[in-house]
Amino acid sequence: MARQVKGTQVADRENAADATSWRPKRSTRLSADVAADVVDRIVRGILAPGTTLPNEAGLCEYYDVSRPVIREALKVVEQKGLIQIRQGDGTTVLPKDEWLLLNADVLRISLDLDEGGTLRRDVLTLRRDLEMSMVERAVGRLSLADFRELDRLLDLMDAARDWQDDQTLDDQIHRLIHRASGNEVARAVVFQLVNEVRNLGALSFTREQYNESNASLRRVRDHLVAGDGKAAAAAMGEHIADNWFFAQYEHD
Repeated sequence: MARQVKGTQVADRENAADATSWRPKRSTRLSADVAADVVDRIVRGILAPGTTLPNEAGLCEYYDVSRPVIREALKVVEQKGLIQIRQGDGTTVLPKDEWLLLNADVLRISLDLDEGGTLRRDVLTLRRDLEMSMVERAVGRLSLADFRELDRLLDLMDAARDWQDDQTLDDQIHRLIHRASGNEVARAVVFQLVNEVRNLGALSFTREQYNESNASLRRVRDHLVAGDGKAAAAAMGEHIADNWFFAQYEHD
């Protein structure tokens, strides 16, 4: 009996350890903070391409952290394509064309700096082209249940009184079509782009604007029902080009 109690106590301790093992250690949090600061400085041009970062001792002194923290932070930055670490040669900031622009942190800061709108237009074009491809691929793969759900969501969009509710329903419609296309990579890229653009600032919609957005999605639906992939893709391209960037981004 005592053995069973002892075994239970050991199991309880092991379960407690498992329950807390996911919690980040302080050093992990420190390395994330250091990495975020280095990424921000590089993308914003404070550390220009070709710049050699201070050695480990210098970085330790600057950030007031240990060498393991600096090493872990620099590995994170290197994985984003922003720096190259070479033993004996130091750490160098890479040219912009080598950055992993679709990395969430790199893309978010780059969009924030995009005063001329060139990057936003590129993002728009990429999203439009990917979604058009997925819509065309979805033809013949949408079930009757999918079409019933599509119609239900469109009806809810028309009845929505708040643009945020409308936006949530719009997302669900896009996701439904994406799933039917079977292209998981395109789906992931599209929603990363959408989320990062939304992070730029507050959005302002009018009732007339999202009424037109809803109507354009219905045109996509009609072409899908008819089995016309090219027309459905073209309608989705128009929906994105005419509606995704109609909102005004308000920066502080």
